[in-house]
Amino acid sequence: MRRQCGLSLVSGEAQVSEISTNPWKTVRQTLVKVLSDVFSVSQDVVDATIERPPDSALGDLASTIAFALAKQLKKNPVAVVNDFLPKLKERASHESMIKEVTTKGPYINIFIDQGQLAELTVGSILELDHKYGRCEEFQGKRALIEYPAVNPSKPWHIGHARNAILGDTLCNILDWVGYDAVRLDYINDLGLQIAQLIWKLRQVEDERSDMKYDHLLGHLYVDVQKAFDSSETIQREVREVSRKLEELNSDEAKLSAKMVTRCLKAQNETSYRLGIYHDYQVWESAIAHSGILELAKKMMLKSKNILKIEEGEKAGCIVADLSIIDEFKDLKDPYKILFRSDGTRTYTGADVALQLWKFGIIEDPFKYSEFEEQPNGKTVMRTDLKGKESKLGKFDVVMNVIGSRQAHPQKMVYTVLDILGYSKESENSHHIAYEFVGLDDADFSGREGTWIGYSTDDVLNKATELARIEVDKRNPEDDDTFKDTVASQIAVGAIRYFMLNASPDRQITFRWNEVLDFNGDAAPYLQYSHARAQRILEKAGEDVASDADLKILVSDAEFALVKALAHFPEELLEVARSLKKNVWGTSFASNRLTAYAYGLANLFSKFYDSCPVLKAEANVRASRMALVRAFKTTMANCLTVLGIPVVKRM
Repeated sequence: MRRQCGLSLVSGEAQVSEISTNPWKTVRQTLVKVLSDVFSVSQDVVDATIERPPDSALGDLASTIAFALAKQLKKNPVAVVNDFLPKLKERASHESMIKEVTTKGPYINIFIDQGQLAELTVGSILELDHKYGRCEEFQGKRALIEYPAVNPSKPWHIGHARNAILGDTLCNILDWVGYDAVRLDYINDLGLQIAQLIWKLRQVEDERSDMKYDHLLGHLYVDVQKAFDSSETIQREVREVSRKLEELNSDEAKLSAKMVTRCLKAQNETSYRLGIYHDYQVWESAIAHSGILELAKKMMLKSKNILKIEEGEKAGCIVADLSIIDEFKDLKDPYKILFRSDGTRTYTGADVALQLWKFGIIEDPFKYSEFEEQPNGKTVMRTDLKGKESKLGKFDVVMNVIGSRQAHPQKMVYTVLDILGYSKESENSHHIAYEFVGLDDADFSGREGTWIGYSTDDVLNKATELARIEVDKRNPEDDDTFKDTVASQIAVGAIRYFMLNASPDRQITFRWNEVLDFNGDAAPYLQYSHARAQRILEKAGEDVASDADLKILVSDAEFALVKALAHFPEELLEVARSLKKNVWGTSFASNRLTAYAYGLANLFSKFYDSCPVLKAEANVRASRMALVRAFKTTMANCLTVLGIPVVKRM
């Protein structure tokens, strides 16, 4: 179906116009222009006063412009409203989108014409289809998002899944609002954990070959950690392995490369089950041998605020002088070590170097090769000393999804960028902080093995089994392929929604009864609402009429649903706009979008219960069919952004 629908909202005359990619913004702009004309102030001033009343009985939109003008006009805000009210009502009467203007004290309340909004919104959704909600507000900007950076020595537990799901959903949202969002995974293939496993693999035969490889390593890591803690001899041997990992041609480095690659591919199987993919991997070994650290060191030393200490306990170290930052000026020792006296980097030094690379301040020193082709058809590339030269390019925004406990180290990296004179890059560096997922009586620990039974694979398997029971009850006549597919989709949706539905700054306690709640505020409810809309359309056995009169969608249930549909593009934009820095990190309101989806499903349920579709009279049936399709499209798009599988039948 092709449709051009909506009203011109620039002049007061109703006329056919192009579709609106953001119906609610279009309506808001109409109100802003009216108030700007009436009160003779700029549209920016008016726009800052527009809000949504908490109760729709008070209006669909409201303005507090009287407060902004009261001091200027030397009048009480109520008097300001009363003085301008006649002119406001007269001006609003020429706008077909505005049904009524009322006041309550100093507040101006606007009621939208239900039919006009329905025509604009539903018509736009039917035209845009799967593109509804997309916009170009941030077009031309590039964002690099790093997640989940799980050590390649164990399987993902559900805490890792929260990181990955937050990162993936953030990328989806940024992509929908116009960013070129590039997905990066950090692979720590050096370090103590890897050395411990290499030591252990030399001691044992792979007796548990039937076990998924990342799970095998996870169990071995628990074993080796006990041995490591109890023996100084083993500690010395492991540290020697760790030293040899830095030598490219050592047997230890070669064995590590095979082990890490195999573990990563096993971890990626879990990632792909959740619909999570990447564009690039940056390996720690590539950082160590690419020359990037030397490039960063030379660049840093050109700054007057980066020093090489000549005496004392930090003699020979390259440090950042934090005293030039007000927050640190009273520190007894304001020198943050970036490179030790023996030339090795600290975590901060390496992270600053990587941040300089991400922003394109240091020219890309890496070479790249293909790691593997992903189920989405795209190849993930990895840094590789023997690969081909390729430039990742510069980024406007860099984000790192990592636990809240890393707030100080992350802030230190951004502070050093400030010290180096890269204030803009520091401001555009974001720590997407989140709290961990735990059990009622313990946190997840790789070394202690508390993740066993709660790996992401375990959780997905159990969720799928339980979902399969529900699907079987509802669809006893369907074949196993259908039941298995839908059960898997429900399981993935349930886990993703559970991780997104809590504010990232809130710790989650993992409880099965909450994850697998198939009723209420959970993904299966949203998936079912979409499937119900699909079923209505299938039962109708006809396409939505191109001449359906959308202006008759004015009942309370219809209009409430229409308004919610109109809000979808703005909801996505608001999540992107609200990425603001706090002391503990950058806020990411993933739960705003889950709340929107849940509210939308509830409104569709109320509409379905009170507004018959298939049994309605022909003209009403056609209009409500259009509304059902508009809901189905919007819910599908919202689920897609959240990474929740869209289910056509449950």
